[in-house]
Amino acid sequence: MGPAERPHRNPRSAGRDGPTGTGAGPVIDFDVLTALAAREGIERIGVGVIVRDHSGRVLLICRAAHDVLPGLWEYPGGGREGDEAVEAGAARELAEETGLTGLPLEYARSLDYTNQNGRRVRQFVFTTAVADGTAVTLSEEHDAHQWAEPDELPHTSDGQREVIQWLTRRLSLPNWRPVGGYLSTIARPTTYGCLLVTDRQGRVIGMRSTVDPAAWDFPGGNVEHGETPFDAALREAQEELGLDLAAENPQVLRRRLVAVIHAQADTYFPVPTCGYVFDGGTLTAEQQARIRLDPAEHTEFRFETTHDWRSRMTPAHYQWLRQVLRAHRSGRPLYLERPARADDDFEGVLVFVTDPAGRLLMHLRDDLPGMAWPGYWTPIGGWREGDESAEESAVREVREEAGIEITGLRALPDPHHDLGLPLTRVLHAVWHGPETELRLGDEGRAVRMVPLTELPGLKVPPYMAHYLPQLAAAHQSEGVNQ
Repeated sequence: MGPAERPHRNPRSAGRDGPTGTGAGPVIDFDVLTALAAREGIERIGVGVIVRDHSGRVLLICRAAHDVLPGLWEYPGGGREGDEAVEAGAARELAEETGLTGLPLEYARSLDYTNQNGRRVRQFVFTTAVADGTAVTLSEEHDAHQWAEPDELPHTSDGQREVIQWLTRRLSLPNWRPVGGYLSTIARPTTYGCLLVTDRQGRVIGMRSTVDPAAWDFPGGNVEHGETPFDAALREAQEELGLDLAAENPQVLRRRLVAVIHAQADTYFPVPTCGYVFDGGTLTAEQQARIRLDPAEHTEFRFETTHDWRSRMTPAHYQWLRQVLRAHRSGRPLYLERPARADDDFEGVLVFVTDPAGRLLMHLRDDLPGMAWPGYWTPIGGWREGDESAEESAVREVREEAGIEITGLRALPDPHHDLGLPLTRVLHAVWHGPETELRLGDEGRAVRMVPLTELPGLKVPPYMAHYLPQLAAAHQSEGVNQ
């Protein structure tokens, strides 16, 4: 899915571990954190709970004489049992060792250490608070307890001492909360990744949603736990198109970011969304023939021009698409919070520059596959950049392709439909400088002033037949006015 429509599929559940702190939905996914620990060489997962009273003291319990490490003071904790959720393991250890139950636990941080058996352990440490004088019921593993001042701790491990004192310092800061509690207070947008995929003609692929036939999606979808947005985009594209784009189009692995789209919650999708749009490369005709849609998600696909997508999308979604394509053409990533204005209705310009002698500025295009009008003589033109006006785009394109400055631009009436209007603005300007000032830019093979009467003898696009009479009439009118 992509910027054309908001995500509408349910993301995969968070796994065994529910939220830490409060609020709906998962806040911390300990399945991801335990998988990360395994990759880092951690052999065992532990849990611990720092219980504080309202006076700022910390509950410590002393290991019994018959237990391992007798006489060592520690906060409640132990190893996770089997596949139990990390937070559930912390609550279980707290109940078994102190009799305290039903307390809200907030994740604070982790502690890595090596246990008495030489195994590397990562302990996930939670914290909670109780009233002064709260009763404690010890298990047979411990034979004493005390409420200790954080700066006057009894004999305990260096690691636990550091964690207790770290937490105490942080809690003394105004408005600070342990990360588990803090995360429950902030917005948690759904994140998705998608790919902008085109064909050799630059048309964009869209897939019609099975759930909402009016919606057209880019290949992509919601980020699952442990994934990056780019990973999600590749996985979803393979599921939705049946193509491994990373293997078939290696340029996709450059991870070229096209746009980031943030959308606030609304009645359709009641949480914020943050989408990452990546360049998905170009599909050949042979690759397109091998596309196999998942009928549970999409019923058809098509490649369309920007102009043709206009009739298939809502106005807002169409404006999202236009902005993404503009970023793709420019090569500069774009951050979007809202669609473009409805009256912001052009993407490119075609500029007819004539001189008082009745000549037209023409540009001999490169003869390269995939480009428009290869090897043809055409007027100056190009895509819009950023939020340029049509006049600003025209001035820039003429400067870049011909090396001159133009003023006095006006719109030509009755533009030709073959230009993909209303996405192309057609403008006219009269230039009074000498032809020797023309300088060919980085694109094309030549640039020169051509008499209007000689244009039919050049290799020019068919749309020129529509504009030549207008330009001739404009030249005649200017001559009369002079």
